[in-house]
Amino acid sequence: MTAATNDFSTEKIYSFLTAVKNSVPLWVLGTEEFSHQNGLINIFEQLSAATPQFSEISAGLALLAWQQNPLDRTAAIKCMGLNDSACPETLIRMLQNLISSPVSDIPLEDLSSLLQAGDQALIVRHLFPLLRGPDGLSWLTHSWDTLLRMGNPELPRTALDLVNWNEDFSQLEQRLKVQYNFLYGSIGETLGELEKLDHDIWSLWMDYMRAELLLRAGRTGEGTEILTALWKENIWNLNWGQKLHGLLNPIDTGSALENSDEVAILLYSWNNGQLIENTLKNVAASNIGNARIYALNNGSDDSTGQVVQESRYLFKNGHYKPIHLQVNVGAPAARNWLLAEPEVRKSKWAVFLDDDVELERNWLEELLATAKHYGNPGAVGCRITSTGTPRSLQSADYHLFPPGNGSSQIEGLTEHIKVFDSCRNGFDYGQFSYTRPAMHVSGCCHMLNMEAIHKCGDFDVRFNPTQFDDLERDLRAALGGYEHVYAGQLRIGHIQHSSLAKAGNVRSMAQVFGNKIKLESKYSEHDLNNLFGKDLAMLWQDVERKWKELAESL
Repeated sequence: MTAATNDFSTEKIYSFLTAVKNSVPLWVLGTEEFSHQNGLINIFEQLSAATPQFSEISAGLALLAWQQNPLDRTAAIKCMGLNDSACPETLIRMLQNLISSPVSDIPLEDLSSLLQAGDQALIVRHLFPLLRGPDGLSWLTHSWDTLLRMGNPELPRTALDLVNWNEDFSQLEQRLKVQYNFLYGSIGETLGELEKLDHDIWSLWMDYMRAELLLRAGRTGEGTEILTALWKENIWNLNWGQKLHGLLNPIDTGSALENSDEVAILLYSWNNGQLIENTLKNVAASNIGNARIYALNNGSDDSTGQVVQESRYLFKNGHYKPIHLQVNVGAPAARNWLLAEPEVRKSKWAVFLDDDVELERNWLEELLATAKHYGNPGAVGCRITSTGTPRSLQSADYHLFPPGNGSSQIEGLTEHIKVFDSCRNGFDYGQFSYTRPAMHVSGCCHMLNMEAIHKCGDFDVRFNPTQFDDLERDLRAALGGYEHVYAGQLRIGHIQHSSLAKAGNVRSMAQVFGNKIKLESKYSEHDLNNLFGKDLAMLWQDVERKWKELAESL
């Protein structure tokens, strides 16, 4: 059962788009992020009485949400409630077994403390014996995601082996094995494990994962064919449609570096000598044509200054400039210092890279080709993931919720700027490998149109030492008439996490909250309504064009 949107046709596409745009306009933000996904399920369900086609969408989303999160009891209940009349018997039994299994009273706070401490020896000593017991599945339910993220393949693999799986849950065990192999194993091994799944139970997830594995194996035609069939039956899945359109209409990078002499690549670093050394070597080994590189030592007292100075030997003569500051001026001022360089001011594009990234060889070609394809936007960014194994998402495309939507995170402050983080640290299953307009892209790799800098201004130093300065600049440029683009076909690895994600003590959190208050004070509700409206209109224009092109070509 795939909750199919039957009788695929151009007319069906038009009808679907019109109905959703009029009734559930925020669908266009995406169908992957878990909380948004659940919100869409509820909204489509509520509207299905008046619009019967929405019942198919809510059922399909609920099925996918559970298949993606098979240990989630609430997802299983919702899936059962919306799909029980059309589900295969094996799926019904699986859902019933999950829902009716005893809910164990386990100390969640203690378990969370154990997992968050990250001491793997303590986890083995205290958690693993519990996995062998009668409540083993309950303990696994609340620890599986964290065990996968710890980077030690032995932990999740051993945890699966320790649970006393009965026959009712053999397919659940196999589903988790497939996920484990996708994140830690080889493509061939994962494809083999995938074939052991019951398609009646894991339909949507199974087909998508098969397509993604084939794409990663270089079997693009086979992977695209499977994804095409999957999307034609489930046109409500925005991420699949975006990904499919990109596969069928790849952006041409053939002549991307023709005007690379108009590009300035900018890096700054404070006390990160080894990391910026690796990043500069990565830049030198990639295809950058005649771009010029500017590296700023931001008042470091480690090896950063020496690395920045000696890295001139990595690049062509005259194409690299080291800059040294005596004190750390913070991120916004360091960026402005680089932007103030006379040759940078004359450039067409300024590309900011964090000092701890791992680049694909064609990274600059992808950014420049995307910029050309979208008519030279104000900024272009890409998909940012962790490095190493397993690979998780740090940033994809960012968009705005309606001003004031949701509750405030800061007591006493009415927050109007609510950013939709579409990937929210999920694992990278290729679900954000698409290109489309965005309100904001990650500052980790941020290619800025210098025309937008000249017109709208550089970075606001009031956001020192960091946090929200890149978001604020993108919002300001958008108000100035510039559009931004997320080039998700390009992936860049980020060794450390964002400074916002790393803020874990009172002092750093106070800095985050302080800068958020500054951000809120810069934009009126009228400005934010304009930005939200512009963002939503861009997204709908993009999806309407792509869905209609798909309908006419498939």
